[in-house]
Amino acid sequence: MADVKDKKSPAETPETLRAAAASDGGAPSLDINAMISEAKLSASDVPAMSPPGDETAEAVAADGVTAWHNGKKITATWCNSSNRNAFVSVQGMGWRRLSNANDSAFLAMVMMGAHAEQMNATVNLKISSSNEIQEIYVW
Repeated sequence: MADVKDKKSPAETPETLRAAAASDGGAPSLDINAMISEAKLSASDVPAMSPPGDETAEAVAADGVTAWHNGKKITATWCNSSNRNAFVSVQGMGWRRLSNANDSAFLAMVMMGAHAEQMNATVNLKISSSNEIQEIYVW
């Protein structure tokens, strides 16, 4: 049986300990929920510049078709402070938004896109009719 003195008092909660560390010159605590609610979200947030060496990239319209694009390269990645808003530049196709259907899939695709760019790896992409990348394979 645990002693009563082993239990934390209400003054020793993680929140109060973080606040005390911040006031003592320690690392400040981050309130992610407050940061997200303060962010200005806009559906029109898109990359404004073309990646180097990709001047010939065309904005290929899907015209209501979901299709696989195999043997491509990721030439650049882009994101901003908006919630779940990231793009990758696909060789010969220009910027494509990563699907933001859920947090875990979005994060996995961001990581895979960045890895593919860094390693110059070949990718296979499933691009939806709305020009969003829904699936990605990195080889």
